[in-house]
Amino acid sequence: MMNRSEFLRGSVTAIAAASLPGAARAATVAIDSGPAPAGPVTITRLNPTMRLYPVKALGRLGDIRFAGAEIGTMMPFLGPGEITWTVSVPEAGRYEVALCCSTTEAGLPVKIKAGRTEVDFAVPVTEGYFHPHPEGPAENPGDPSGESFFRLKEFYNFARVPVPAEFELVRGVNVVRLRVMSGRAGPGREMLRLRSVEVTPVSARAGIAAEKKRAEAKRANTDWFAKAGYGVWFHFLDLTQPPKGPRIPYEEAVNRIDVEELVGRVAETGAGYMIWTVNHGNPTCPAPIKSWEKLHPGFTTKRDLISEFADALEKRGMRLMLYMNPPGVGNMALNPGTVNGIPAYNEDDYANHLIEVFREFGTRYGKRVAGYWFDSTFEATECFPNLPFDAINAAVKTGHPDRLVAWNNWVFPHETDWQDYFAGELTDLPVKSYGGRYIKTGVAKGLQGHVALRFDADWLHIKQDTPMPPPRFKAKELADFIIASQAEQVPVTLGVGIFQDGSFGPQAMPVLREVKRLVRDRGQST
Repeated sequence: MMNRSEFLRGSVTAIAAASLPGAARAATVAIDSGPAPAGPVTITRLNPTMRLYPVKALGRLGDIRFAGAEIGTMMPFLGPGEITWTVSVPEAGRYEVALCCSTTEAGLPVKIKAGRTEVDFAVPVTEGYFHPHPEGPAENPGDPSGESFFRLKEFYNFARVPVPAEFELVRGVNVVRLRVMSGRAGPGREMLRLRSVEVTPVSARAGIAAEKKRAEAKRANTDWFAKAGYGVWFHFLDLTQPPKGPRIPYEEAVNRIDVEELVGRVAETGAGYMIWTVNHGNPTCPAPIKSWEKLHPGFTTKRDLISEFADALEKRGMRLMLYMNPPGVGNMALNPGTVNGIPAYNEDDYANHLIEVFREFGTRYGKRVAGYWFDSTFEATECFPNLPFDAINAAVKTGHPDRLVAWNNWVFPHETDWQDYFAGELTDLPVKSYGGRYIKTGVAKGLQGHVALRFDADWLHIKQDTPMPPPRFKAKELADFIIASQAEQVPVTLGVGIFQDGSFGPQAMPVLREVKRLVRDRGQST
């Protein structure tokens, strides 16, 4: 099995950006989400929000844990401690500060300094989509990116918590410091888990609100997705292993896939849609996409597996969606032993590479690709905080304005409103209700709800000569959750492990067929 840190390290991630000088302008590029223009995009305006990440801090002191893997993206305070950055601004002015964090401590006392202003603040308990683990947190949780995730669920209820004050920053360099003032947490517990501190000029409020409104107005119709009930997701990579023996080259494996047989099995599961992986880790692409081949010579295939899947699914009344890891499209490289990466391109070059690829996909497949699930977004935006998501959205919708898009920010507060549904990587059960089709609270408030769960494998199966793990749920437990989610029009995606020959684990289909009987056939005997 692969833990979360290995999963992230398998993707190509982005380097953290601690501050953005000169960020007092609205974040928008004047491109509409209608027909995508053919030419390149130039980033003309910068993101007004400066995001300060623990990995790029100047100083980290006190009772904290800061190591590799997930801690490259968030920092737990086990007791009193502080973290310090500097930010540069072009003009003196008033700024807002928000903490992107999680805490289970009601009224956690912190002290925040930014520029000339210092404020005492009581952080409220953050609310998210996870219930505490029934056995409580482990006394020694170890690597927070491993299976201990499931003993630390309540610490992944992140929120964007605004500090109720305005801060006076001077022109030039300013110190930003966060101090946690409380006593030490108990065994296996934390006082605060910090993703970032956000600093935004008060003068940018109107522009940010207008951008949000513009993005929401461009959202696609999600009716079919809301009514789909559930679907299946296959993480098929060049590293995917066969049931026994060494793996074969990716293109050969793609050529051997029996599309009709595989899609026939998908139909037996009762799925309303299928998500297939384009790339993760190495920049593979199971289709002859010219813009992709230009970026990654030798990683495309002559066979257009995407087109064949779309046609086979459509014949059976199902839709095709695609998983893609955009940092991998952009050739980002990893710092060894971390999930923080090094960019290969300038920001506008990276944006234009994505746009060119998305336009070609859209032109080639039109309505046959119903949606995307884009991964590693928070890593990309650490590296490229000014990405023109409106222009990227226009490219993604090429050939199909109602193509659905989710930008996976995992458990962290979203950093773009240019998306149609929640990626929902909640991974395991139980999870909380969203309160309806459109999420009522939390980091994804306002988006079409969606839950992505591991069915058996830890999303992917890449260790040679190892069996596929058994299903993580009994059929009735899974069916009951799907039925409850259906009542709220929230689709559930099941990440089903797949071998390189296209087969599943031997225990998968009996459970999936029973789920279909309980959900689609409402328990009727077959």
